[in-house]
Amino acid sequence: MSGYDAIKLERNDALGAVTIRLNRPDKRNALSAEIVDALSGELDSLRHDPGVRCVILRGNGAAFCAGADLSEIRALQAAGIQQNQADSHRLRDFFVKLYTFPKPTVAAVHGPALAGGCGMATCCDFVVATRDATFGYPEVRIGFIPAFVMVLLTHQVGERAARDLCLTGRTLDADEARRLGLVNQVVVAADFESALEKLAADLRRNAPQAMATVKRMFWRLHGTSMEDGLVWAADMNAMARSTDECREGIAAFLEKRKPNWT
Repeated sequence: MSGYDAIKLERNDALGAVTIRLNRPDKRNALSAEIVDALSGELDSLRHDPGVRCVILRGNGAAFCAGADLSEIRALQAAGIQQNQADSHRLRDFFVKLYTFPKPTVAAVHGPALAGGCGMATCCDFVVATRDATFGYPEVRIGFIPAFVMVLLTHQVGERAARDLCLTGRTLDADEARRLGLVNQVVVAADFESALEKLAADLRRNAPQAMATVKRMFWRLHGTSMEDGLVWAADMNAMARSTDECREGIAAFLEKRKPNWT
C-alpha cells in the first residue's frame, strides 16, 4: 500500500470542508513514513485552495491512530544516525505543518489516539471525540519518548499535566481528556457526524484570512514574553483594521447582512 492509498479524501463543498481519512485499519492507522509524506503532501495542496475552509482528520476502522509504525522504527534501529535523523525530521516537519496550517483543523477521534496519533490530535485546532475515544502518550512504556509532543503539549495543558501524561504513559478516556484541555467536545457516536458538520459550518461563516492570522499569532506568541507579545499584538490589531475582510465584516454587521468573504 502506497502512502496515497493509505489516505482517502472526502470533499464537502457546501461546508468548505475536506476530510482526510487515515486508511490503514489493519495497522490501526499507524504513522508510517509513506503516510506521513502523503498527509504532508495533501496539506500542501489544500493550503492554497480557496474552497477549503477547514480540514478534518479521521481514521478508518476501529482506531483514529495508534501512533508510529513500530516495525519501521525497529528497522531504523539498525540504521545510522543520519537516517534516523532524517526520519525524525520528517515527522517533526509534518507536526509543525499541521500545527501551523493556515486553515482550522479538526481531529475527529473515535477509538484510540495514542502516541503519535495523540500528538496529531494535539496539533489540531479542535478535537471532537466520541465517548469510546481514548488518548495517551505511552512511549515510555516501550523505552521511547514523546519528544515532539512534549513541546506542543506543555503549551496546551501546562507542565504539570504534561509531566503526568508523558511520565506515566497512562491512557485517558474522552471525558478526562476534555477536562485536561486535550479535547473540545465529547459526543455519543450517533451525534458524531452532526457535531463535525456544525463545527465546519460555524467555521465556514468566519473570515478565512482573519483565522489564518489568529493561528499565525498563536504560533509566534509561544516564544514571546507578555510585554513583547502585547507590543506586537497592537501592531497586528492596527494592521487587521485595514484588511478587506475587516472592512467587509464591519460593513455587513452595520448593514445587517451576511458578510461576503472572497
